[in-house]
Amino acid sequence: MNRQIYIEQLFNTMGQLRKVLESRAQMIKDEKTATIMQYSALKFLKLNKNSTVSNLAIYLRLSKSSATQLVERLVKVNLVERGPDKNDRRIIHLTITSEGEQKIIELRKKFINKMKKIFSKIPEEDLKELIRIHTNLIEAIREEGK
Repeated sequence: MNRQIYIEQLFNTMGQLRKVLESRAQMIKDEKTATIMQYSALKFLKLNKNSTVSNLAIYLRLSKSSATQLVERLVKVNLVERGPDKNDRRIIHLTITSEGEQKIIELRKKFINKMKKIFSKIPEEDLKELIRIHTNLIEAIREEGK
């Protein structure tokens, strides 16, 4: 097979994988637990103290209104707090709460347990190879961006 056909097949399988992952994320949402997006938001806010909704929206690649709705849900369940800027009251900073930090740990365990079930059907050697391929892909993408 030539390289072009492999790339086309890879493109197709990546699309299928995205659809399956989105389906699983929807199942998590339907179970009324936090979504992967909420987990990502909490992780971002943990690493980026006093961030704003705009910063979060850019990171998550959401519209500002979608990010605002996400933050509203996190504030309602006491995972995130809003606070005014000391110099400019129009700016609102976001801070993860201690409950939010605990939620990150809990969600990470939950996601890993779900992944364990899925990947239990994949041989260990294939998992190692997948990690190697992901690492190479990440490096190639980073190099392309330079």
